[in-house]
Parts: sequence; structure tokens; C-alpha cells
Amino acid sequence: MASFVRYSPLLLLALVLAVPIAGPDALRWPIYATLLIWLAGVAGRTGRAERGFLAAVAASVAWISIFAAAPGAILIQAADRGAQFVGMMVALGLLRDAARNSSIVRDCGVWLIAQKPAWRFLAIAAGGHGFGVALNMGAILLLGTLIKRSNTLEAAGGDARVVAIREERMNVALIQGFFSMMLWSPMAISVAFSLALVPGVTWFDIGAPALGLTALFFALAWLLDRIKFPPSRSLAPPREGKPPPVTMALPMAGLILGLVGLVLGVKAYLHYGMIDAITNVAALFGLGWLYAGYHGRVQRPLTAAIQHLRRHAVEVLPEMRPETIVLASASFLGVALAFLTRQWGVSGMLDALHAPGWALAVAIVLFVVAGGQIGIVAMVTTAIAGGAVLGMSASPLTPVALVLTLQVGWTLSAVLSAYSGGTMLLARIAEVSPVVTRRWNLPWAALCFGIYAGLAYLFY
Repeated sequence: MASFVRYSPLLLLALVLAVPIAGPDALRWPIYATLLIWLAGVAGRTGRAERGFLAAVAASVAWISIFAAAPGAILIQAADRGAQFVGMMVALGLLRDAARNSSIVRDCGVWLIAQKPAWRFLAIAAGGHGFGVALNMGAILLLGTLIKRSNTLEAAGGDARVVAIREERMNVALIQGFFSMMLWSPMAISVAFSLALVPGVTWFDIGAPALGLTALFFALAWLLDRIKFPPSRSLAPPREGKPPPVTMALPMAGLILGLVGLVLGVKAYLHYGMIDAITNVAALFGLGWLYAGYHGRVQRPLTAAIQHLRRHAVEVLPEMRPETIVLASASFLGVALAFLTRQWGVSGMLDALHAPGWALAVAIVLFVVAGGQIGIVAMVTTAIAGGAVLGMSASPLTPVALVLTLQVGWTLSAVLSAYSGGTMLLARIAEVSPVVTRRWNLPWAALCFGIYAGLAYLFY
């Protein structure tokens, strides 16, 4: 049984990958059984946050079972959503693991860090953005570690002021570039979650405005950096040797574009849902990348890749367990809360306010950001806000506007929260308090919020 529990996430991924072929009805109960066996097997090794989310799921199941007119349909939809996100997390973990020792990723990271001061902020922000598309949280781990290693007193010409400035500039570039990816990327968990929450909206509906917002937020980040840290020859120690060639970054850029193109192609031409498209592409791409890493280096690359998968199940998957359980639970609750907010009258109260669309959008962003400041993950606050708006009899926000608003709230919440996974990981690598990263990012986040509020007033 212990071995089955250890490998059950990979089995669940295989079953989820087969759903578009065999159909959900054929595999629903095997998926549920595998998921429940895994949760039961790891229950004794979960933390307080995971147990809290699982308790919330159990409470919502009990409430819906007692008070809903058709509880079965709601619970099946919620359970399907939770299982889908577990499969997606396992697939993204495979992709991240395959990239961990890749020379393509390492060379690109070195090239980004080695840029001259005038271009370093944009280079690292773009790197955090692009690496985030392909590696999710692995982008912060990789680039954050490279930043820490490169920012030495010796590299700064012995000037501690330069070390402090570089630490702030490079880490701010990384975190703002990374989290702005959550606005638009079809590989982002936030985008998949919001699109799954709001029916009838696809990535192709939000892609253009989301990319426009991302470009605007990017330009604002660069402008603030130039204002706060204007070019100074006295604070720029002389460079040694030639800068690395751009060819070091091109393979990674091609890989990122390929991933995005594959996800959108699977979505458009195979008519998969966004979560299924991400899961299939990430899993197959990750497995292929894993095999390619051994091909030509060992005599039996397939055997080596299978052994790597075994190590992945034993070493990597347990590390991902907390975020996987939280995301799956929040996905379940996203469906449940859409029902509960209607039943508890939250949607009716919003109807009674007769608030204009822009005011509702601003309130949603503030609600999601405020939740992040007290440790409530954006998955929960977006599920509550989205469920409440979807339950309104006459929402002033179109479905596309609602998704964009949830994405902005999620992005600003993540960059300002001392409890978000990316912020805590970067703070740990940089050896600073997560509160410090909030202080670094507050001016940018406040201006981004003001710009979005103005756009909402004009267009909503």
C-alpha cells in the first residue's frame, strides 16, 4: 500500500491524461479512488494549512449534501475540478524536474544575470516572466539562486552600497516579472483557475487585453526602477571580459514559445479545456525533455528516465504535496462556493447595491489583495469573489471583465503578500524577511492598481 500511495500521483496523472480519450464517465471513479487513497495515505504528513483546506472541503460536502436540491451534480463537478488540478500540478512538476538540470535553462539564467546594469532589470524581469511560463515556481528558485551567487562584494568592487542596490533591483525585477506572468500565461495556475471558475470564457477571449495589461505593468516596473536607481558610473564597477552572447538565451526562448504555442494549439484544435491542455502538454513535454537529457549520455536512456521517474515520485512529489493539496482543495471549493454564496445571500446583497462595474472590479481586487495580507491564498478569495459575482442576477461585469479583474487581484495579492509561495521562496533565497519584499514592491503594486482602476472606470 505504501508503494501505491507513493506512486499514486503519477497514476492519477496517467488517468487524467486518458480522460479526453476515454471520456470522463469511464475514468471518473478510478480517478476518485486514486485521489482518496493518496490523501488517506499522506494525511498524517500534512501541515496545518493543508488540514484546514481539507476540513473546509469536508464541511462544504456536508453542507451541500444536506441543503442542495441536486447535491450530486455539484459535488461531481467540484471533485472533477479538484482532480484535474492535482493532475496539472503533477504534470507541471515533471516539467520543472526535467528543467532542473538542463543546460538550456542554466545558460539562459547566466546570460540574464550577466547583463550590464542598464539592461539588467529588464533582462531579469523578462527572464522571471519567461521562466515562470515554463517552470512556474522553479523560475524563482533558479534565478533567485543565481542572483544570490552573483551578487557578491567582490563583484561589486568592494562597495556594500552596490551589493544592496543590486540585491533590491534584481530581486524586484525577478518577482515583478514572475508575478506579472500570472496575468496572461496559458501555463499559469492562476489563469487556469479563473478560466475554470468563470464559464464561457476561453484564453482567446482574455489573451489580448491580458497581454496589454502585462506590457503596461512591465513598462511601469522599468520606469520605477529608472527613477529610483538612475544610471551612475560611480556605482557601476568596471566589467571584466566580454558579455556572454545572446545565443545562450535563444534555446530557452524557443522552448518557452514552443510550450505556449503547444498549449494554445491543443486548446484550439483539439478542443481541450485549458486545464487539460496544460496537463497534457506539460506532462508529455516534461517526459520528452527528461528522456532527451539522458539520450546520448547513457547506454539505456529509457531505463535511466524510468529510474528518474521513480526518484521523482520518492523525492520531488512529497515536496509538492502541500501546494498540490491546497490547490486541489481550493479548486473544489471554487465550485462549492459558487453555490454557497448564492445560498447564503451574498450574491443577492451585491445585486441590491446596484454598484457600477468599475466599482465592483475595484472592490474585487482590493478584496483579493487584502486576503493575501492575512494569509488567505488568492485561490480562495478569487473563488469567493468569482462565485459571488457569478451568482448575481444582473452582474455589471462581463465574464471577460470578471476574469481579468480576478487575474489583476491575484497578481497584486501575490506580489504584496508575505505569505505567497513565490514571495516566501525568494525571501528565503535572498535571506531577507518576506515583509521586505512587500516594501520593495508596494509602489509598483499601488500604481498598477491605480492604472487598472482607471481602466475599469473607462471601460466597465
